[in-house]
Amino acid sequence: MKSLHPHSEPTAFARVHLDRRAFLKGLLALAGGALASCVRPNQEAPLLPTPTAWTPEAKNPTPSPTASPSPYPTGTPTPTATPLPTETPSPTPTEMPWVYPNKPSKLGLHTVSPNGAFPFVRGVTEAGGQIRLMKALGNFGVLREVKSISPATVTIGRWPYMEAVDIWGEPAHAAERVMQQHMQAWQHERDVVDYWEVLNEVNPGNIEGHIWLARFYWAAMDIAEAQGYRLALFSYSAGVPEWADWSAIVETGIFARAVQGGHILALHEYDWPFLRLNWGGSLPGQPAYDPERGILAGRYRHLYRDFLIPRGEVIPLAITECGLDPGITGATPSLTWQRQWLSELAWYDSKLVEDDYVIGTAIFTLGGGADFYYYDYEALLPDLREYILRLKDL
Repeated sequence: MKSLHPHSEPTAFARVHLDRRAFLKGLLALAGGALASCVRPNQEAPLLPTPTAWTPEAKNPTPSPTASPSPYPTGTPTPTATPLPTETPSPTPTEMPWVYPNKPSKLGLHTVSPNGAFPFVRGVTEAGGQIRLMKALGNFGVLREVKSISPATVTIGRWPYMEAVDIWGEPAHAAERVMQQHMQAWQHERDVVDYWEVLNEVNPGNIEGHIWLARFYWAAMDIAEAQGYRLALFSYSAGVPEWADWSAIVETGIFARAVQGGHILALHEYDWPFLRLNWGGSLPGQPAYDPERGILAGRYRHLYRDFLIPRGEVIPLAITECGLDPGITGATPSLTWQRQWLSELAWYDSKLVEDDYVIGTAIFTLGGGADFYYYDYEALLPDLREYILRLKDL
């Protein structure tokens, strides 16, 4: 996710830098702000099918066009206006078939501004459903509200004022400096936030950097535990890290250490225009092929199936950001994603529920104003509520 606060220029030392996708997402957020003045989400977006055969027109039929009355008498030539130049519209992706999970949903919310998040959680909870995961970026008060009505919802917080570190020197010293600043912001919500994210979408770019980052988190866990906190580790972006990087990270013992301390792993997963687009296939350097993994969405299975499960080092996983992101391919921002949004999340949900170690996923994002206008799905919450409640008794 694009940082809310700019970082200083990189030092002479190698810097853990935000992934290119995060940079692209920032550009899209700015473009989305410009779109806000002329484009609004479809408040009646035809997202959720009925259990029978369904087409978008069946839920929200489009009326046939009606000719406008002509101001000219019959037989009088009508002036032909010179058409204004228009941009070529972006093609709407062909819709994919719906795939439903066979267990209750693991879809949850990511919030920049709370907006309708708490009423949504309350409505689902009072109807007998459950929101598995809730993440707040900066505005943590909504997590207190959520816990008051749904104490079983796992809550994750991220303080946005420190997101990166310089990779140099002793990792433990860097962890001490970063954690000291974080914990000052965390203390008022320690009773309602289950796990804290420390950094955001960092990509060291090489194996040595990832090993340094693992040692940084090892020290951060020591500090957190001494103060009664638990962490959500790494928060890598979509497509990071590579298989060889995971191999080196695992060999540091970081996951066995995390299991011991009750911490979890955080990852971000996106794709475009469909979450299932890159499902199936191996990562570079991977020795085995497994069609039930993803290259972007579902990428977490490479780590768990090749390393953590065989080693007995499985820790809970929270996908703390997910969604459809044209920044993956550098596509032009548009609101066509709303048409396939919920059907793609349902497919993704069907994969998440197969893995018991997955806590849930936080859909990016609610709120944030013009900076994140393009990603805001507030108008689609009624469809998401209907979807989650349909699965609640499975």
